[in-house]
Amino acid sequence: MTVWLLTWLWQGVALTLVAALLLKPQRTNAATRHLVWWVALAAVIWLGSTSSPYGQTPVPGSDPNGMESAAEPLLRIQEAPFLLSMLLGVWAAIALVKLLQLLPGLHAVYAMRDRCRAFPVEVELRLPLWLETKGRGRRAELVICDAVPGATVLGFQRPYIALPSSLVAALDVVEIDQIVLHEYAHVRRRDDWTRLAQALLQAVLWIHPAVAFIGRALNREREMACDEWVVARTGLPKTYARCLTRAAEVCARTRVAPALVPTLFGGQHDLVRRVNRLLAVKGHMRRKVSLVTATAAGCALVVMSAQLNAVPLVGESVEIALPDVAAPAAALRASAFALHASADELARQAPAAALRAMARQAVRTDEPTNAQTHEQPAFSLRATADESARQAPGAIESLAARSFEGVYRSQEAPRTVSNSTTTWGAAATPGLVVAEAARKTGVGLAGAVSRASVALARRF
Repeated sequence: MTVWLLTWLWQGVALTLVAALLLKPQRTNAATRHLVWWVALAAVIWLGSTSSPYGQTPVPGSDPNGMESAAEPLLRIQEAPFLLSMLLGVWAAIALVKLLQLLPGLHAVYAMRDRCRAFPVEVELRLPLWLETKGRGRRAELVICDAVPGATVLGFQRPYIALPSSLVAALDVVEIDQIVLHEYAHVRRRDDWTRLAQALLQAVLWIHPAVAFIGRALNREREMACDEWVVARTGLPKTYARCLTRAAEVCARTRVAPALVPTLFGGQHDLVRRVNRLLAVKGHMRRKVSLVTATAAGCALVVMSAQLNAVPLVGESVEIALPDVAAPAAALRASAFALHASADELARQAPAAALRAMARQAVRTDEPTNAQTHEQPAFSLRATADESARQAPGAIESLAARSFEGVYRSQEAPRTVSNSTTTWGAAATPGLVVAEAARKTGVGLAGAVSRASVALARRF
C-alpha cells in the first residue's frame, strides 16, 4: 500500500510536468488547453487506479504487489502498517471535511438565487451582444444580485447571470455588454457543472499535489477561454483588456465568494496574466476547441502514462523466510527412533529368557558336575547375546541413516514419488533390518541351546 501511494505520487507529478511542457507554447487557444488539462487529470486518476494493489491478480514470478518484476526498482522501502493506517485515516478525514464543505457552497448558490431581482429593462435593451446571443444554446436569465462580489453565474438548473448593482452603475453600456457576454460563455460551456465535478475530485484527491496544480490550471484556462469567446465575437482585444481592468477596480474584494460561486476575477496574478494574454493576441481569435491539437496532446499523455506505469521506481522490501522441513523426513526419523527402541527391548529380553531356560534344565540333574559342565555354555550364550545387543542398535542407526533420503525443501516445491524410494518404503527398510537381526539372534540362540543339550547328553 505504501508503494502504491508513493508510486502514484511520483507518476502523477511527472505526468503533470509533461503536460505543462506540452502546453507551454501559447499557440493553442484556452479552450483546447482546458480540455487537455482535463485529460491530464483523468490520466492521473488512471495511474492511481492501475497501480492500486486492490483488484489485481498476482502473476507467478512477480513481486508482492502483483506487478511483473521486469526491472529492479531504484528505491526499496519497508512497509509501515501503523504509519500507513494513520496517514489513510487523516486522508479520509480531511476528504470528508472537504466534501461536507461543498454543501454550504451549494446552499449559498441557491440562497443567492433567491435574493436576485430583475435586471433593469432599459439597460438590458442597450446590450446588443447579449440580445444577440441569449436566444442561442443554453438559456440564461440576466439578474441583479448585491450578494455576489462580482459578475458570476449562479447555476445549475436555469442559470442566472448575476451582476451587483455597483458594477452596473460604474461601467458603461459597452463594458457591461462585454462582461455579460463573458459570463454567458460560462453558461454555454456548462462550466457550472464541470466546476462542481472538479471540486468533488479535488476534495477527494487533496493529498496529490498534481491534482491541486491541475485544478488551478483548469480555473485559469476556464476564464481565459471565456475571454477568448468575447474577443472572437468583438475582435477588440485591447478594448476588452481595458474593460477587465476597469471592472477589477470597481468590484469589491473584501467579500469572499463561496466555493461554487466563481467570480469574474481570481488573484491579482491571474488578472495580469489574462490581460497580457489579450494584449498578445494578433489576428482572429479561435474560440472553439482544436480537435487535432487536443487529440495529439491526449495521445501523448496516454503514451506517457503507459510508460510511467511500467517504470518500477519504488519497490517494497520482502523478507526472505527459511524453507520448511518436509513432513515425510520428520516421520521417517520418528520411525527410526521407534524401531531403535524396539530393538533395544528385544536385545535386553533375549539373554534373560535363554538363561532362565538353561537354569530350569540344570535343576533337573542330580550330579554336581552337571552345573559345572554347562556353566561354560551359559556364559558363552550370555556373551553372544550381549554382543548382539550391543551391535543391534548401531546397525539399526547406520541402516536408518543410509536409508534416509529426505530433502530440505519448501512446501511449495514440486514433489516427485518414485517406485524405488517412497515414504512407506523408507519407513519399512529399518523394519526389515530389525527382522533380519532378530532372525540371526534366534538362530544363534537355538544353536547354543542345541550344543548345550548335546554336551549334557554325552555325560549320560
